[in-house]
Amino acid sequence: MKNLTLDQIKELAQQTASPSISIFLPTHRAGRETQQDPIRFKNLLRDAEKQLLDGGMGPREASSLLQSAQALLDDAHFWNHQHDGLAVFISVDDFHYYALPFHAEELLVVAQSYYVKPVLPLFTNNGHYYILALSLNEVRLFEGTRYGVGQITLPEGIPANMEEALRLDGPQKTLQMHSGGGSGMFHGQGPGDEEEKIWVEQYLNLVDTSLKEIFREQNAPLVLAGVEYLLPMYHKVSEYQNIMEEGIIGSPDRLRPEELQEQAWHIVETHFQQETKKTVEQYQQLADTDKATDNIEKIVAAAFNGLVDKLILSVENQIWGAFNPKDGKVTRSSNGQSKTYNLALLDFTAMNTLQNGGTVCALSQDEMPTDSPIAAVLRY
Repeated sequence: MKNLTLDQIKELAQQTASPSISIFLPTHRAGRETQQDPIRFKNLLRDAEKQLLDGGMGPREASSLLQSAQALLDDAHFWNHQHDGLAVFISVDDFHYYALPFHAEELLVVAQSYYVKPVLPLFTNNGHYYILALSLNEVRLFEGTRYGVGQITLPEGIPANMEEALRLDGPQKTLQMHSGGGSGMFHGQGPGDEEEKIWVEQYLNLVDTSLKEIFREQNAPLVLAGVEYLLPMYHKVSEYQNIMEEGIIGSPDRLRPEELQEQAWHIVETHFQQETKKTVEQYQQLADTDKATDNIEKIVAAAFNGLVDKLILSVENQIWGAFNPKDGKVTRSSNGQSKTYNLALLDFTAMNTLQNGGTVCALSQDEMPTDSPIAAVLRY
């Protein structure tokens, strides 16, 4: 089962078919509790069907919409290989499900677009980072959160190891890697030799160039994992602006993703705390100017038009309503999520902010710098 990534969240946000169904469910990795997971999922699908029918959809159409999700109920392998939570997204001609690395509260939302707020803390600027595990034998890239990591499929053409990258053959080889180790150590004179350093820098430069598309418009922290001499060499050749000074020292080839995540989180946690503090302080400094606002109507329109630089939102609240892109008008629902499949305005704003290169910070309401569940620093 796929782990949810930031790019996938952005793709989900672009889906505009109404109705859109979002389901979140706590699941279990092992034990008798796994038998209860499909039962709870079945009950949520039954509730979804009822909401669709109450909203005016015909029985045959509602059954067709839920068919792919219903098929999961009989998939024993699926339910026996769960993580701590499950997210399912359903709309016409669109169906996705993702493992979640945290205990998700049971939730069903039928709305104008997918409801992604429960997973936003995974990808906000106080919880989203990358790990690049480097050796001369292997390159692995992970997208991490405070809860776990998912390995990212590398672009075609990225060198799998140094030998492939440099295509050194026969007597032209000046470097030889240990055949069984993955330690990235050299035979012969070692990494202090100038000629060998040139080869390694060329290899690392090829890796960095190949990752540019993934890191394009990203500013999430990047934690490097590798033997001690490789990390400063990668710092030297890389153009990525947010590589953590501290790295995971030692050969990463035998480290499991969970072990990399545990060590990386210790490195980025302090960074996130500092960045969150800076964001809140910047909002507070600008709160009495036209560069910041906690007005939901203004922020929704500003995010849609790419004007939000930093968004701060409460993870505990949601505002339902509608947004007219023609005139930028926001209408709040008087009775919460109604039968007309209202729009989740905080979701909508966060997704537009991310898509337009802004950053999102998710806090509890007690930590918010304002009584409003949303606040923003504007670009201009």
